[in-house]
Amino acid sequence: MLESKKEIPSGMQIKVPGDKSVSHRSVLFSSLAKGKSKITGFLEAEDPRNTMKSFSQLGVEFKITSPGEYLVNSPGKHNLKSPNSELDFGNGGTGIRLSAGLLTGLPNFHAVLTGDESLKKRPMKRIIDPLRSMGGDIIALGEDGRAPLEIRGKQLRPFQYKSKLASAQVKSCILLAGISSDVEVDYEESELSRDHTENMIRFLGGKIEKKEHFRFVIKPPYEFEGTEFKVPGDISSAAFFIVLALLSKKGELLIQNIGLNPARVGILTVLKDMGGKIEEENIREECGEKIGDLRIHPSGLKRIDIKPELIPSIIDEIPILTIAGLFSENGFKISHAEDLRAKESDRIHSMVTNLKSMGVKVEESQDGYEFEEVDAIHPALIQSFLDHRIAMSFQILSALTGLDLRIDDDSWIDTSFPDFKNILRSFG
Repeated sequence: MLESKKEIPSGMQIKVPGDKSVSHRSVLFSSLAKGKSKITGFLEAEDPRNTMKSFSQLGVEFKITSPGEYLVNSPGKHNLKSPNSELDFGNGGTGIRLSAGLLTGLPNFHAVLTGDESLKKRPMKRIIDPLRSMGGDIIALGEDGRAPLEIRGKQLRPFQYKSKLASAQVKSCILLAGISSDVEVDYEESELSRDHTENMIRFLGGKIEKKEHFRFVIKPPYEFEGTEFKVPGDISSAAFFIVLALLSKKGELLIQNIGLNPARVGILTVLKDMGGKIEEENIREECGEKIGDLRIHPSGLKRIDIKPELIPSIIDEIPILTIAGLFSENGFKISHAEDLRAKESDRIHSMVTNLKSMGVKVEESQDGYEFEEVDAIHPALIQSFLDHRIAMSFQILSALTGLDLRIDDDSWIDTSFPDFKNILRSFG
């Protein structure tokens, strides 16, 4: 079994940047809310900053007072104006998909939403089809239903939708469209996906009526007022250092102020089931989100069968979870995760390609991959595939093994975690 060479100082403490999902939503909801708001803990990374930049083109004022802290002044959803140029969301899939919903529901509004070459390869049909069913006027200017997206906002109609995907982006897109047009939305999904949007609706005073299974209804009015949005630390960013600490030879790590939303802690469930010792401390609630500190101890890990219903809650953490699998007794398997192929890269292909380059015997399937217990790996050139989570995962592996795993391009890390390399260096 692969062994770690890493040791971390006992009692080490770190903080990770603000949650990317909540940061995007803090921009969207402070823009919907009329008047003044405050955002603290905002993730100063390219993706959420591009969302903020886009909404500043619509007449919303964002004034930075210190890193991660902004004062917001919005004219309210009924007074957002059409931009004079394209809205560029860079690499932000969350930014463009959620914003598309919000803007499609604004009558007499026109905009073109675009992004970088990676974003233009990602599927948009999953949001275009339901938005059109609501009466929305949205078309894909790219090939095969891909960005850029042209939107001519109009009054939408009440909508009932049963999603085939357990996707927080699809769900949030439709909810925001309903909020923009002040109509009722009845939404159902196959499994619980991230519910940050629902939490923020409740926090702002909106009503959500739960139905059977994973179905709920939101109803107007949606007259939100400005308030303070507190963004917790991102568990998806923390996951890299959780795995690092679990696999280190000795020491312990405390990660402070982490969002522990029940729809996001699948990574903790899986790692604990694998044998990881992770303790939750100082639990509290802010802005509708559960928050706490995580204490991580070095642990021996073993292979488990990951339940299909957990996949939506760990979809972004699968690359770093795979690194944990390299050090696990009897190896690692992920399945029921075909949505990995529609991320910043085709993450199934990306992970399999890089694992093979290091000498790991891995079998790829349409919805995942599998490898037996790994005894050794060798240095290799790692391909990031323009994907921040691929780059960060293999940098953690390099730190654990001491091997020279060179990343072809790690600049993509800045899209979600600009301080990642500095924090990693602090471990020695």
